[in-house]
Amino acid sequence: MISVKNLTKKYPGDTTALNDISFEIGNGEIGGYIGTNGAGKSTTVKILIGVLDFDSGSAFVNGIDVRKEPLEVKRIVGYVPETGNLFNSLSGQEYLEFIGTIRDIEENSLSRRINNFAELFEFKDQLNESIGNLSKGNQQKVLITSALLHDPDVLFFDEPLNGLDANSIFIFQDLVAYLVSKNKTILYCSHILDTIEKVSTKIIFIDKGKIILDTKTGDLKNTKNYTNLESLFRSLNGEKEAGKYSYESLFD
Repeated sequence: MISVKNLTKKYPGDTTALNDISFEIGNGEIGGYIGTNGAGKSTTVKILIGVLDFDSGSAFVNGIDVRKEPLEVKRIVGYVPETGNLFNSLSGQEYLEFIGTIRDIEENSLSRRINNFAELFEFKDQLNESIGNLSKGNQQKVLITSALLHDPDVLFFDEPLNGLDANSIFIFQDLVAYLVSKNKTILYCSHILDTIEKVSTKIIFIDKGKIILDTKTGDLKNTKNYTNLESLFRSLNGEKEAGKYSYESLFD
């Protein structure tokens, strides 16, 4: 479970990234966390995985206080960042073995899991290639695998589909559904709204550091005049702002 209460984070220069936000995502739930660039999504995630401090409020992951026990939080979570910093000189096999060692996964179990994920995402033939020589999509598959190897209870996905081909996206969506069936808790950040709408059990909309929508996906779809998440996003984000530009003048 993820529990955030009255969380505030300010950056130097008195920039408020998060302004008194609160939300919960229970076991077996996927919270689709949406908003424009700079809305506060990545800041929230970095706080919840224990790598960024905050000014006030509280944040708990499976009952663990993120501020007091950040190392304990790191042990139970899996994190796919928006941009991954992989060791490009290592092969995918070497990198995943390194991650498995850090996660204290038994050697035989680790070997099986690496092979299983490589078969699932179809990068087994590239396991021994240097990560730096892999395509962006295969690098992303290695990154996703590294986040899931230790079978974490809580998962944070920040634009996890970057670089993936259509088939791999389908596989990832099916995998997410399986993880939810195992009662995992997932916070899923993405700009791909149709994917968020399909996989999420609840939608959390953050704008300029404030939560402006937090509702079950099913309840949202039953709302009068609701058509899809993209239309809702446009209306909540102020479509008139986009409409103020004269596109005809772009090429003057």
